[in-house]
Amino acid sequence: MSQEASPLPPLRRFVDDYRRVRLAEGHASSNPAYVHGLPFRDVSGRNTAAWRTRALHYVVVRLGLCLIPGVSRVLDLGAGNGWMARRLAGSFRVTALDVDAGDTGLGALHDDRVVRVAGDLEALPLRTGSFDAVVASASLHYAIDIRTVLAEAARVLRPGGVLIIADSPVYPDDDAREAAWQRTRTYYESFDAGHLAARYRGLTRDDLASSGLFHFITLAPGMSWRSALRGWRRARTDVRLPVLFGWRR
Repeated sequence: MSQEASPLPPLRRFVDDYRRVRLAEGHASSNPAYVHGLPFRDVSGRNTAAWRTRALHYVVVRLGLCLIPGVSRVLDLGAGNGWMARRLAGSFRVTALDVDAGDTGLGALHDDRVVRVAGDLEALPLRTGSFDAVVASASLHYAIDIRTVLAEAARVLRPGGVLIIADSPVYPDDDAREAAWQRTRTYYESFDAGHLAARYRGLTRDDLASSGLFHFITLAPGMSWRSALRGWRRARTDVRLPVLFGWRR
């Protein structure tokens, strides 16, 4: 089911150039077999290591959703081609939201169990309190204003709902984030698409804590449950791609 058939007009240039870059990288494909295999099999064979990490994170996300009481309605926020939504749809009522409804975005998701919605992370066209969990996998670092996105996630969650952030780089401070942004801008400029960097913003721990909207714990490969429960702000600072579970305050 699709509520939108095309990218949002203000973001069309971003969507078109981002699609072009991702196709060149092998991170996108209009081949249904590509989406069907993710995250456990990358039929392109070009990003196997990255998908191995995402597969591990997917297992953590799914296990968390299954173990948290009362989770039925799940929003896949920044769903891309919808591989996460498709995997979760067997156990939950899933809505997939992304700015791209084309053949490498939500249009690649051929699963009637998933509601597809074209929308921006910072202005969700969704009802208040309509989800038990929001999953943001490899998407929050494309938010221009992270506080607005967190506020929107909190709005569409029921009281006590959970926001799960996976596969977004989390930097220890602003200097580390700025250095990463400069590298990203240079990379996009090599594709004659430097403007894409305007929507690339790595996260810092202070970004997430300062909103006051969620209480986070951090999980990551190699991290013990004891370390995670000790508090996410005291977790290892070298964890760059953690899985963060944030309970709405």
